Amino acid sequence: MRTGLAAAFGLALSLCAGAAPAQAPAPVAKTMRLTGAAPSAADPAPKTFVIDVQVKPGDSDPETTLDGWFASSAEPAASGEVSGSCVQTRCVLNGELVNAKLVLTGDFGDAGGPVAAHFVVKDDDDKTLQEGAATLTPLTGPVAGLGALAAPDAINEIQLDDLLLWNDQTVSSGSPPSDEPPSGSQRESLAAWQEEKGRLATGLIFTTDLTELRADADAARKKAGWTPLSDAAHGWSAGYPAALLPKASRVGTEQHFASADGKAVLIVAVDPPMTSDAFDAFVDKISADRDGRSDVSTVRVNGDLEMGYEEGGVVTAAMYRNRDGGLARVVFTYPVAAREAYDPFQTIVQHSLVVTDDLKP
Repeated sequence: MRTGLAAAFGLALSLCAGAAPAQAPAPVAKTMRLTGAAPSAADPAPKTFVIDVQVKPGDSDPETTLDGWFASSAEPAASGEVSGSCVQTRCVLNGELVNAKLVLTGDFGDAGGPVAAHFVVKDDDDKTLQEGAATLTPLTGPVAGLGALAAPDAINEIQLDDLLLWNDQTVSSGSPPSDEPPSGSQRESLAAWQEEKGRLATGLIFTTDLTELRADADAARKKAGWTPLSDAAHGWSAGYPAALLPKASRVGTEQHFASADGKAVLIVAVDPPMTSDAFDAFVDKISADRDGRSDVSTVRVNGDLEMGYEEGGVVTAAMYRNRDGGLARVVFTYPVAAREAYDPFQTIVQHSLVVTDDLKP
């Protein structure tokens, strides 16, 4: 997959509070979707493309910021994040191509029909490599040759993260996903999935893609005997593959789920919270280098730690989420010799641990 150009567009509305005397509601982001044509463009710039972005308020009333996704709509594939801004309807959009930068300018901040634009491709030294005319048109139906895009609110980061995991795709580590629109890294993983399926690797979210992703994820969960775990009163949820870990037990405050031979074990627990300094010390201790460890990976973002390593013939994959009310953890261990059976569930189990601000033991 050629990942190069990132594209984004948007439009934001500030909603007034009507008769409310206190605070106005927070501004609501609006999605802008455009198709583009640049007949004179040459590789790596695409001749036809799609922009799918959100527009949010800028620093002043006439200004909006642009953030979203861009993808070519025909071979060769090129896609990625874009960002920019508009002052009233005059906009500038920036993205990355393969070893080059793309700039789109024009009065497309509130396009009601085809709008003339201008594209420039520059190298890393800001030297112009090519430029020419482009036309941007509001997308009001399916993308020609590719299909209909899903509604802007059809899926969020949390939901797409889950679908990608169950479809054997890479997802980001560290902080848990939110209920915001899908991230750029998720779209990159989606583009990889599309390429595996023999489709144009766009990273655009099509309705047919979501249908297939959901069906395949449901089938995979059923095969694994995926069993949700949760305690809403204590602010956490997780899950485990019961088909592989059928033996459930409790050891003190820990829930244990083990394989039939007892060699693979998943531990789920919520402990008392740690102070920031205590959590720092804990992270330093468990992630410290030591003889006999290999394949070590550690990603920490504030109170979230995702880590994995191999030691003594055993794979360990863990997730820790430290909050004011408690420290939630999942620790999954299994034999290196059985990696083929358990590796596919390593990240799924880690990322199944979700906590709220009400987390407590």
